[in-house]
Parts: sequence; C-alpha cells; structure tokens
Amino acid sequence: MVRKAGKVFYGWWMVAAGSVLCMFGYGSYFYSYGALFNPISHEFGWSRATTSVAFSLSRLEGGIQGLITGPLTDKYGPRAMVIAGWMMAAIGFVLMYYMHSFWMFILSYTVFVSLGMGTGLYLPLQTAVARWFSEKRGLAMGILTAGAALGGSAIVPGVAWLITNYGWRVSVLVLTAATAVLGLGLGAVLKPHGPERYGLAPDGKKHPPAEAASSSRQEGKQPHADAGEGLTLKEAMNTRAFWLMVLAFTFSHTALSAIVVHQIPFLEDMGISKVLAATALGMMTLISVPGRISGGWLADKVDVRRLYFASSLVQALGLFFLAKATNMAWIWAFVIVYGTGMGLRLPLEPMLRAQFFGYKAFGAIMGYINAFAVFGSFAGPYFAGWIFDTTGSYITAFLTFAAMMVMAAVVILVLKPPVKQDKAGATGAAH
Repeated sequence: MVRKAGKVFYGWWMVAAGSVLCMFGYGSYFYSYGALFNPISHEFGWSRATTSVAFSLSRLEGGIQGLITGPLTDKYGPRAMVIAGWMMAAIGFVLMYYMHSFWMFILSYTVFVSLGMGTGLYLPLQTAVARWFSEKRGLAMGILTAGAALGGSAIVPGVAWLITNYGWRVSVLVLTAATAVLGLGLGAVLKPHGPERYGLAPDGKKHPPAEAASSSRQEGKQPHADAGEGLTLKEAMNTRAFWLMVLAFTFSHTALSAIVVHQIPFLEDMGISKVLAATALGMMTLISVPGRISGGWLADKVDVRRLYFASSLVQALGLFFLAKATNMAWIWAFVIVYGTGMGLRLPLEPMLRAQFFGYKAFGAIMGYINAFAVFGSFAGPYFAGWIFDTTGSYITAFLTFAAMMVMAAVVILVLKPPVKQDKAGATGAAH
C-alpha cells in the first residue's frame, strides 16, 4: 500500500518524477531537433523541407500512435508505458549514431525515438496526474508541463554545445545513455493505478472531494471531474466539444511544431551562432515556466476557456514579432511574448479534456484528440520549410501561424460543455 512520505501526498512524487522526465524527454527529442537540423542537413546535402520530414512524420506518427497508447495506458497504467517507451527511444538514439541515409534517419528518429517518447511522455504522465488529482489538478499539470519547458532551456544549449565541440553523432550517444537511465529509474516511481487502489483519495484528502458542479457553474467555470467520472471515448466523440477541441489544438500544434524545428535555422540565417540561437530557444521555454505553473493554478479557479483565449492571442502577437525580426531585439521580444503565452496555454489543454470529458477514459480521449490534431504538427514544419525553399524567407509561414493561433483562441472561447444522454432519456452536462 502506498502511504504518504511525511506530509507529502505520493501524487506529488509522481508529479516530480514526471516533470524531470518531461524536462529531459522534450528537451532531447523535441526541442533539440532544431540544434541537430543544420548539421544533419549539411552533412547529407538535404533541403530544409526534406530535413523537416522526419520531424513532421514523427508528429503524424505520434497522433496515430495515440489511438493505441491511449487505451493501453488506461488498461496497463503509466509505469509500463513510460518504461517501454523510453527504452525504445534509447534504441532510436543509438541507431541515429549509425545512420548514413535518409531512410535510416526516418527509422531511427521517426520510428524509434519519436514513437518511444510519444509512448512514454505526456500521454501516460498526464493520465497519472488526472487520476491522482482533482481540486489541484491544474497546478499539478502546470508543474508537469513546466518540466518540458526546463528541458528547452537546459537540454537544448547543452546539446548545441556537444554538437559544436564533438559533433552530432557523439551527442546522440550521450542522449542514449541518459534516456535509458532516466526511463528506468523515474518510470519506477509512477504507480499503475489511481490513488483509490492504495487507500488514498485524490489530492491526498481523507475523503474524495465533494461535488461542486453547481457552484462551479454559477461562478462561470467548468467543474472538476473526479476519478471514475466522465464520458467514454464513444460518448466524447459524439459531442461537438470534442471536435472543436480537435480544431483548436490542430491550429496551435501547427505553430508550435514549426517554430521548434525552424527557429534555430532562422536565427542562423541572420548570422547568429548555433549556441546563441539554441540559447534563445531555451530562454523562450524557460520564460514559459512561470506561465505553465500559474496557468495551471489559475485553471483550478477560473474559466479555462478564457485563459486559453488570452494565452493564444499572446502567442499570436509573439509570432508577429518573429515575422518582423531583423535583429536580436525583435527576437528577444518574440522570446518573451511567445514564451509567456505558450507557458500559460500548455497546461490548459489537458485541463480542458479532463473538465469536459472526465477521467474515465482520459488516456483514450487524449489519444484520439491528438490523433486528429496531429495533422497540424505534421504539416507545420514541412509547410515552413517549403515556404523558405520557395520564397527564401519564413515571413509568410510565421504570419500564417499567427493567424492560426487567433482562430484557436476563438474556437475555444465559444466551446460549450458536452451534453450526454442518460438512461432515462434526460440530458445533463457532462463533467
């Protein structure tokens, strides 16, 4: 039986372990792709659109993968998925060291690294948080996503330094060892079931929190769904809210994936060194950390839809600054504004899913939403690379992404709680 360690609820130990996993996982395979971009492109003579393909395919693959890993997480628990996924990613980094062709690049990065990290990061970790927290779910989600931001600020400059001094192949060997150790060690901290199985209640309370749905609605915010509540996957997919979330998340993921891949090459085109460019990307994610924590904290108290609307508009403004950038002053303006908006928005996506559809099928619903929204993550990097190859500039791509963030903001703002049909034929708002 799991017990409290002193006065610390065990769920917080899982949040801490998950945050470290997110820090290294997203820092190594997601944010560091931009640092690896030019060295790989130059060594093999690939265009920017071609070099973007592996990342774009990994986004597409990740969405399809969610159709499988979501239900598997609900069935087998987060621990098994994290350990299996990180071991697969470690194999992928080893294969990258030996790659000498485009198809080997696809196999190592897209199939093994991306598939492994997709299996062992947000999907199982957010499922664990949704199971172990209710009233403090937003704060826990914010801390979890803050780890990913720290990865951008801590891991990316380190990878860039390794590449500059030892080459990109040595860098992926270092990533191999760290992936295996962290995956096995921290994956074991996660529990395969919710707190009820261990004699605990969400948030560490002696009893499950009382239902506060009616008061929450009067205050203009969505109620929390407690463990065991919510819609099935089929019920969720029959709601308008599900498909509007898909649309909004598609727009926002398109911009984020493209920026991660092309920001460093864009800065290098301006004559900025790789290490400084990587530092700028790292600063953007570091600046997002307070926003991720405060955004999650605020999501426990106010209407998540309004928070999402405001944060998306801030990101759109940051992208406008990036499109105008001709020197580092514009870049730092982008870093501060876009990083702040991104930080506020990221913990809100799992909160929207949990509050609108509940915990019952959280992993499966997350997997299916991501499966549809991932087409934006797939298209964004390739679109930006194609725009550059065609026009010699990223301006059109950055302005397009800014418009998408505005559309995502509006879609979420008008989102209404889903309504499900009960057995007696009456309708009620789903938690």
